[in-house]
Amino acid sequence: MINAKTILCACMLFFVWFYIFPGRAHAVSGLAIDPAIIETGVEPGQVFSSVIKATNMDEETRTFYIVKRNMRELSPGGQPIFADEGEETGFEMISWVKISKTPIVIKSGETKEIPFSIEVPTGARAGGHFGALFLSMSAPDIDKTGIGVGYQVGTIINLRIAGEIFEEAQIREFRTDKAIYGSSNVNFVIGVENLGNVLIRPRGLLEITDFWGRKLPTMRINDTGAAVFPGGMREFETTWEGGMFDFGRYQVVMSLVYGKEGRQTISSALSFWVLPLNIILPVVGGILALIVLVLLLMQYHIKKRVKELRRATQGSSYGRRLGPTDSDILRRGKRESPSSLALIAITLLLFTFLCLTVLFFFFA
Repeated sequence: MINAKTILCACMLFFVWFYIFPGRAHAVSGLAIDPAIIETGVEPGQVFSSVIKATNMDEETRTFYIVKRNMRELSPGGQPIFADEGEETGFEMISWVKISKTPIVIKSGETKEIPFSIEVPTGARAGGHFGALFLSMSAPDIDKTGIGVGYQVGTIINLRIAGEIFEEAQIREFRTDKAIYGSSNVNFVIGVENLGNVLIRPRGLLEITDFWGRKLPTMRINDTGAAVFPGGMREFETTWEGGMFDFGRYQVVMSLVYGKEGRQTISSALSFWVLPLNIILPVVGGILALIVLVLLLMQYHIKKRVKELRRATQGSSYGRRLGPTDSDILRRGKRESPSSLALIAITLLLFTFLCLTVLFFFFA
């Protein structure tokens, strides 16, 4: 038995499929609808007519009911959210739709055409108006609202009524999920707000410049043409995957183009770092180990030289006095104690850290 959770999941799957592949016919559990979306421009007072084709892909005859719904907005993931019965959204259009309310019986494998018309009022507000026509296996229930509207498959309608069309958008956010990455696997999040009165489909490019000023291959944003609802905001995500040896600070410029009345561009920029610690730490560790090894060898050489001079002095039967060169070596040997060598090592480490810090802030 199909429970409510299964029905809701099926409906959400349908809407995700629909908005990833706009304009294609879709099918859910044996029913195919064509077209999936109708987008058209109309004039106030105009009558627009069209046809929906429904195909029963099941093995038995099915009865379907027509359900009309106004669309309120899109969810952040792009799923349509429908209005309650009688709710004002500012984008209403379902009351203009004329379509038969008679149940539709479709045999197995049969395709039926369902004609309808939209009578646009002369005083209709300019801009976008949105709704949907569904085929439901159960009689319409006006209490079912929102995304979960039961087992229904339908066509989204996007009317663009001529007049004072206002197309404007802004970038609300452009960010990465981190400022510093250990590898070149960077996630970008772009939030676009639609300030206009019609649907927009922003598309664009990401241009990345590396530490040395070289431009990397550009990346496309919203190549599928997902829409942003009037007055709403939508996030788009994309991921950059570079090479194994990427390093340093990267600059990113993002540009989006939208609009039918006139192509408009919005852009933003950011920077991030790629510091592959799996490569940097072994290299730094090797340098430090080399410094320590050199210091130890210096200490060993000095001690050995001092011992040789002392043995040569003590073994002389003539009690030879030390020459200037020998005296200098003995004095240096006494001064180069383990504590002084440790001080040298600490100084070198601090100098290395200071240089790295200066480079970091200089390029940041």
